[in-house]
Amino acid sequence: MSIDQIIGEREAQREMIGRIEMEYDINIIQMDADKQVVFEIQKEEVQSMLQLTSCIAAMRRIPSSVGAKRLPCMADIERVGLDCISAASTRTAYRRKGFMRRLMSGALEYQNQMRVPLCLVEAGNTAAAAEFFSHFGFHYIYDRPCYELNRAYISEEMLRRAAEGTCVPLNIPNVTLEMVTQKDMLSLAHFVNAKLCRNYGLFVIRSAAYYECFQQELQRDGGCLFQIMENGIRKGCFAWGGASGIREVIFAEDADRERYFGLRENKRPAVMARITNMSEMLGHISGNGKITIAIRIIDPVIAENDGLFRWYIDGNGSHMERVEQADQAQDSSIRPEVTTTIGEFTAFIFEYIQLKRNVKFDSIYLSGPIWINERYS
Repeated sequence: MSIDQIIGEREAQREMIGRIEMEYDINIIQMDADKQVVFEIQKEEVQSMLQLTSCIAAMRRIPSSVGAKRLPCMADIERVGLDCISAASTRTAYRRKGFMRRLMSGALEYQNQMRVPLCLVEAGNTAAAAEFFSHFGFHYIYDRPCYELNRAYISEEMLRRAAEGTCVPLNIPNVTLEMVTQKDMLSLAHFVNAKLCRNYGLFVIRSAAYYECFQQELQRDGGCLFQIMENGIRKGCFAWGGASGIREVIFAEDADRERYFGLRENKRPAVMARITNMSEMLGHISGNGKITIAIRIIDPVIAENDGLFRWYIDGNGSHMERVEQADQAQDSSIRPEVTTTIGEFTAFIFEYIQLKRNVKFDSIYLSGPIWINERYS
């Protein structure tokens, strides 16, 4: 890309931001070094803000079961940029006055214009949070497992000793519990990415820098990032959050994970998402043969996503074309095979819910399931 093209893109981006600021009467501050964008309203005593943090995720287009004679690997994924709502607040006295609606609408339009396919938010499992974000087209797409240590193999005393730098032997020959050190983080990232890409259609890509930040965060809270080794070979890793308990568990073999950890309770809904740029998202969805589906999508914020569409899918990807009212009036055969909200459509894309069971829908290669732990940004 030439310098003139770069300058042109930056100028177009500044103009786009200016239009959104004017339309929603908000301020947009880009902090490229921190991969964050802040949307705020600062007028007199009103203080309201929303912060987006970008991350790089892996998205798999074709599931491993389609003609594969090997396990999926990182060569089978595409790297995509996603945004996460990492903070949102309004001063108590000014809540329920439409300030957060302006910020949220402006932030979603910003992502649409920036061609970001998906926005995530950590919503927990509270009804109030789910209701709030659902107003803006979000839907749960990920249930988080809650693990507990099997103390027959690993005690909290062992965790404390390992966190001090001791290589702690377990009651299995040649197996040890160790703290993850800086020299381990690159190989740990490769290990985790290789495991996740075999089982999930979307996950945040790990790196040495990711784990360095994660380790620092855990240690500030009295926890630590650990790995279990057998004869010098990594069997798995887990994050201990101190008082907050186990935050992440990833093992090469499920049997090893089940040996050292049990599920404390059923999975709990944790992360919501919504598609922000439809064409970018649909490029990652393909199908078994050529498929055409008439679909009605309801989007309360992004007008481009709202309407009746023909959804064209083949082995290389998919796209949608809007059905205009005149076309629908002239052709009575154009009836939506399914009507759905943008949130439900997002949840369908990641295999969280089903929209319809028939040959067409069963022939779509979706991008789920997903893996998102408590630190996804």
